[in-house]
Amino acid sequence: MFSTRDDSQQSLADLENYLDQGPHAGPRKLSEIASWLQLLEPTGSSEADVKAVQLLGTAAGKQWDEQRVWQDLFREHEILASVLHNLDPSTDCVALNNQYLRVIGNSVAYNDSNREEVVNFFTKIVSCLGQKELRRTALAVLYNLGQDYEPANVQAAEARLDRTITQQLAADDIPEEAIDFATTIINRTTEKLTPAQLGDETSMAVFDDILRTAAEYDEDHCQDYVALIVHYLQDPEFQQKVARPDVVQRLLELLLDLEFNELTKDEVLIAMQELATQNNPNEIASEETSVILMVRLVNCVSALSATDAFVKSFTLESRIVHILKEKLVSAQAMPSTVCACVMLGNIATSDSVCIDMVQKLGLHEALIKILAMRKEQALLYAAAGFMRHLTFPESNRPILGAAGLVETCCHLFGNIQDPAVRGEGAAILCKLVTNCLPNIDQVVGKGLPANIMLAPLPDVPFPGNPRFLHHIVRQALAPSAPLPSTSMKNPMIELSRTLVAILRYIRRPASEGDLEELTRCFFDVPAVARPLARLIRQRFYADARSEGLLGLGLMAQTAEGAACVIEEIKVDTGLLDVIKEFAGEQRGGAQKSNESAGRDYQNAVVLLHGLATNGGDGMDAALRSDVEGLQRELSKLMVS
Repeated sequence: MFSTRDDSQQSLADLENYLDQGPHAGPRKLSEIASWLQLLEPTGSSEADVKAVQLLGTAAGKQWDEQRVWQDLFREHEILASVLHNLDPSTDCVALNNQYLRVIGNSVAYNDSNREEVVNFFTKIVSCLGQKELRRTALAVLYNLGQDYEPANVQAAEARLDRTITQQLAADDIPEEAIDFATTIINRTTEKLTPAQLGDETSMAVFDDILRTAAEYDEDHCQDYVALIVHYLQDPEFQQKVARPDVVQRLLELLLDLEFNELTKDEVLIAMQELATQNNPNEIASEETSVILMVRLVNCVSALSATDAFVKSFTLESRIVHILKEKLVSAQAMPSTVCACVMLGNIATSDSVCIDMVQKLGLHEALIKILAMRKEQALLYAAAGFMRHLTFPESNRPILGAAGLVETCCHLFGNIQDPAVRGEGAAILCKLVTNCLPNIDQVVGKGLPANIMLAPLPDVPFPGNPRFLHHIVRQALAPSAPLPSTSMKNPMIELSRTLVAILRYIRRPASEGDLEELTRCFFDVPAVARPLARLIRQRFYADARSEGLLGLGLMAQTAEGAACVIEEIKVDTGLLDVIKEFAGEQRGGAQKSNESAGRDYQNAVVLLHGLATNGGDGMDAALRSDVEGLQRELSKLMVS
């Protein structure tokens, strides 16, 4: 019978020689070894006993022709069972327990039959993590046990092994050489958490530990920690629970560390391309781990800033705003700059916040610089979205216009080809001119800068001294690429609405300023009625059709404006039929509320009355007959 008591050196040499034979050894001694293990007491073990178990562990991991021949034999002859039974982390036999763990860890490597037996002792193995001297080997065992073996990972999730390990990581109690094992085990465990577990207090503590560990930048494992953080943050309910300013600040600082330390210049460019609005945020084309993690972290942190929990607890005096402002001022095209624009845009949810952002912090100046100088779609779209929020308070609009935003918007939808960016630029301009005479004066009366080129318009010559308004009209009629999403701003719609917003102001009787000159300049622009006619013709945006009808009606109330509308009717011979159809549909109440339907019908009546009254010699007999005939038809609808 095998024993280490009489001649330990010879016994160990014989055991080593036997195990080294591998497949040629045969199982003759295994029963003896198993019997010896069953009798081995922790308190009575010797150095030779530890060495003998060490030889067993080495043999279990050794390969012959890519086969670990001892693994199955150890199980079949109860050596593995004996080791599992003997393992006892409650004792102080550290050396022996470490060797037991080596036998177990090497026995389960790529061997599901052995894993099936070992998983029954999962709790005992996990308890070994409580001893610092056993921790590294125990992590290696758990790593091998869970490698492509779901039952072990399910048990890990049930036992919340992730909490045990992250506590030790955060306390710097895991050896450097075992951190790879630790992060992989946490990853596997996290993937097996149920939705209920993912949102419980334990997961909150796990997330906090990982975030604190990641904050101490570790070049070798930073990406592992970020991957775990992103996994949690992709759950909307979890976002609400962690969307506190202190957590968001730490995440933002982590993002900046990741960007500075992990991304090359080429990877920054790739990440910016991935963040573009044309791309599905859940589908990343790049295979570079650093790029994938950066894009996902930017999206997650941006999403956190949109949660009610964050917005309610946020103040402009917070450290976060200082960090974000620094990113804007740098005006660099970095993923973090995109994130800064999105986050600030998300928290610009009230007039008071938007006013302070402009009038106290001056954030608009950095934004205008970005919008005027950068070319990256992701950054332009995020910056423009933020800027649009800043235009909502009326008191901000003259300040923004004076800072050069009108010209910048015209650059966006004139020189940038991306339809989403063009749409945002047009939507900003529409807000800028709403109830704001200084900006209307710029748009209608000021000359167009030389760096903005007019788009060609069929049958319409280029003006000698183009103004911003010429540019807006031509861009409203210019072809545009399709938008990635119907929720995005359509440049044609927004630019046409800009014209309506100007008309609303200059045609109201109580407006201040020299409106007669502005009105004359407005109607001087060739084809100025055409974008409004296009609004009526399109059928996708119902409210925009109504605005187009209103705009033409406002134009028709003066002789100059009516002449513009008549010119368009002559070019677009079916326009009156479209107006008739639209007004009739709305009067029937099939598509809108009675109030809005009545308003559309009334606007059509006003338009036709204006044409009949102010059309003068611009209408030939046939056109006048068509207008008067349509008036009569609409009058019948009113009577009915």
